[in-house]
Amino acid sequence: MRKLYAVVCLALFSTAYHAQETLPYYHQYLFDGDFLFNPAQYGKTDYVHVNANYQKQFASLSESPNVQSVGMHANIFDRVGAGFSVYRDQNGPISAGGITLGASYFIPISDEGERKDQFSFGTSVTAANFNFDYTKLNVDQQNDPLLQGDNSIFMMYANFGLAATYRNIFAGASITDIALSNDRDLVNFREPSPIKIFLNLGYDWYLTEGLYVTPSVLMNLNTNSSIMLDGNLMGTVKTDFNSFSAGASFRYVQNRFDTQSLAISPVVKVNLNKFMIGATYNIGLSDIAEFGGSSFMIGLGYNFDNFINVRGYRY
Repeated sequence: MRKLYAVVCLALFSTAYHAQETLPYYHQYLFDGDFLFNPAQYGKTDYVHVNANYQKQFASLSESPNVQSVGMHANIFDRVGAGFSVYRDQNGPISAGGITLGASYFIPISDEGERKDQFSFGTSVTAANFNFDYTKLNVDQQNDPLLQGDNSIFMMYANFGLAATYRNIFAGASITDIALSNDRDLVNFREPSPIKIFLNLGYDWYLTEGLYVTPSVLMNLNTNSSIMLDGNLMGTVKTDFNSFSAGASFRYVQNRFDTQSLAISPVVKVNLNKFMIGATYNIGLSDIAEFGGSSFMIGLGYNFDNFINVRGYRY
């Protein structure tokens, strides 16, 4: 029975490894990290924005999954934005790291100024390397043929996105992880690396000056026939330079095998002048949360004055 269990675990890990995605998405987009999944968001403000996130999943497990990402984007010339990000993902014997570079273009859709109403499109390329450490598997025979073979793979991906804001409504759509290399091996011998599709929609509903509520949804579809849906509700108190936001996010997933509520997550976000700090605690609702524990994320951000494009955005 132990040998059978080891083989099953190895098969699951191998499938996950060869179908490994790039940066896993959690709640980075609630902490100004929406550019990580939609290149149309590069340069959406007049600042040079730096963003960092750390996610720890299933905290009760040893060597539980953790993800770190750091990125920067800015308006670099007239209506052109650009950005990059790097990430590291560790999940037991599976590890991954990558870098993404891209650009965007913005079109004003009103005369309001302050870039409140605008449409943008963008594209980016991701270079990622995935590794599987067979030595971290506890098996009877380390020379088992199942443990032999390549333990790393390098992939190139293309990403495309659209985004718009208009009269306090914001929306976006992006297609990510379109394989540009090693796609033949992935299709012929292993589970295909899934292409991800992100759709988001939200509205800033102002109750009074300096106080508004933001309902929003984000849907993650992929070509492995799974759907992950986030429903978010945030309330914000804002002054000229500072703001405080609090709310919650509910995550639900559906695939060809199961339908399940994954987590409900209280969210807090504070903006102090140009500095942002945010945190969320994921209260697990799935079966694995009973023994794996819950998760948390911390996000940090800072807006520098735009030293790249001193002239500023061209309306």
